[in-house]
Amino acid sequence: MKRRMEYLYHLAEASNLRSILKHGLMSAERLVGMTQISEPERKCILRGHRPGNVRLSEDVLIRDQRPMPPAALAKALDGDLDPADWYALLNGFVFFWLDRERMDRQRSACGTRPQVVLTFDASALLDRFGVEAFVSPINSGNARRKAARRRRDTFVPYRAWSQRGWPTGRRTRPPAECLFRCVIPTRAPYLVSVTKV
Repeated sequence: MKRRMEYLYHLAEASNLRSILKHGLMSAERLVGMTQISEPERKCILRGHRPGNVRLSEDVLIRDQRPMPPAALAKALDGDLDPADWYALLNGFVFFWLDRERMDRQRSACGTRPQVVLTFDASALLDRFGVEAFVSPINSGNARRKAARRRRDTFVPYRAWSQRGWPTGRRTRPPAECLFRCVIPTRAPYLVSVTKV
């Protein structure tokens, strides 16, 4: 039997909180789409490697991709994907952790920058947006230290996973990530709490 998801956790830059509470949680692709940047710059942000954070506005900072440099990522990709394809794919999702331990590891990697944890009711979110939800058995944003192989179907539709488990047949292994292709509302009944960390 698969573990029931109780909460989903999203770690965000504290400087983004005002925008998040106003507009909801958005993918990097959507955030870039709200700006007036040029097409070449847009392509660079969404299909290129971000070694550092990218500030789009006073209230919007997009995280770096230091854990997946192109050379390391290329070695972990299957299915005719190249690093640019993977970056573009990830930039189309909003990501959540299912447990605090993984979220705390991401927090440690952020150094001294102020962060906030947004805790969501998993059932409420998945009941409403399950058709836009996917799960991953790996940390898809990390390609270092014996990186797991990855391809487009690494992301399994949540509803298929909840009915049949992983395609590999390992039905009881919990997901490492839950991700959504839509804007996530930051209000009740979805958002449970916001905590500074």
